[in-house]
Amino acid sequence: IFRLQDHLDKMRHGIEALHCPVIPRDEDFIDAVRKVLIANKMHNASDVHIRIIFTPGTQVTASMNMKAVVDWNGNPVAPRIIVMPEYRTMESVYDKDRGVKAIISSYRRPSPEFADQKIHSNNQIHSSLACDEATRFGASAAFMLDAEDNLAETHASHIAIVKDGVLYTPFVRCCPPGVTRKVILELCESNGIPAMEDDINKQRLFEADEVMILGTMSGPVRVTHINEKLVKDIKAANLTEQISKLYSDAMKEEKNLYDIFQHRIV
Repeated sequence: IFRLQDHLDKMRHGIEALHCPVIPRDEDFIDAVRKVLIANKMHNASDVHIRIIFTPGTQVTASMNMKAVVDWNGNPVAPRIIVMPEYRTMESVYDKDRGVKAIISSYRRPSPEFADQKIHSNNQIHSSLACDEATRFGASAAFMLDAEDNLAETHASHIAIVKDGVLYTPFVRCCPPGVTRKVILELCESNGIPAMEDDINKQRLFEADEVMILGTMSGPVRVTHINEKLVKDIKAANLTEQISKLYSDAMKEEKNLYDIFQHRIV
């Protein structure tokens, strides 16, 4: 599994922030994934995408209160870990060869002043509405702004732009942190590619030399059009291609991979 610990840390942040009565160990998640892959005969397969859903457990009554997450005797119940694997290649979500079209969505990402937006919960109605909006306009991605008119992310992935050879990606304030985004920033640093977090408004977006979506399975994917306007340098997209190659190589490096059938996290 690629960058497993990063994904587990991301999930743990949300679970702890929600004050769930029982917090699973990393090994509990790994055991669940292991069992599901074996049951589906995917334990020797590649190109498998795994989605994990965590719930605090069963309740004795319908309530938002965590105190209701108990059995009929008032004892804490075991949390539920739902694992959904599927075969998905790097090209199955975005067209890496031709690039993708995007729109600037009318829906915005909520501010962290209302709630911790780094919690990756199932309450993603803003992103779901933006996704539907992009589909209706014939686009593959919806760019979502924050309350300050700066880019936050796309409806499902992080985003980066390139200007004068420098990669810029929005600050993580209004969305969960992305593992792909983290890896790409690390790759830029280790390969001498100037990269930084920054506030990116719409003007900077339209003036960018390159725009890319940072997909989980796909890695960097160039954006060719935004609101039907041609991105400035789509034919070159030199840095997008360079980082895409680095990301593809990183996905095969042993240091980034965790074999759940050979190791145990203690």
